[in-house]
Amino acid sequence: MKKNTFLYILLIFLVVMNGFFMFKIFGDKPPRGANPGKFIAKELQFDEAQMQQFSTINDVHHEAMMTISRDIKKLKDALFAEISETTVDKAKIDDITNQIGEKERQKDLKTFYHFKEVQKICTDEQRERFNTLIQHALKRHGRKKTKK
Repeated sequence: MKKNTFLYILLIFLVVMNGFFMFKIFGDKPPRGANPGKFIAKELQFDEAQMQQFSTINDVHHEAMMTISRDIKKLKDALFAEISETTVDKAKIDDITNQIGEKERQKDLKTFYHFKEVQKICTDEQRERFNTLIQHALKRHGRKKTKK
């Protein structure tokens, strides 16, 4: 009886620990498909006119980002296709990586100017909140990259 009691306690402990770790691993993630645009609009409490402007600005930005991301994917596919080659063409590799870098630069510039466009439709009070949101997002983004 004592052996069984110990095993039951151990089993309950392991189930509780598994539940705890499952929650820590899967419970802290934001919902899939979370839309940062909706978050910004909600946080800034845009009125109807601002929402229409924001939607247009956001749609244009999203399409531009998708196009650049597809281009980057094609370039990376071309880069890693070179792995199967017996000799490395350094000039070709450099050219592809430079093109990838240029596309990343374009993404950063488009994102910067997108935020400037969003900022233009804000009231003074919303603009202050917007600037705070952007700074907070940049700090969080930086932490994620350094976290291991």
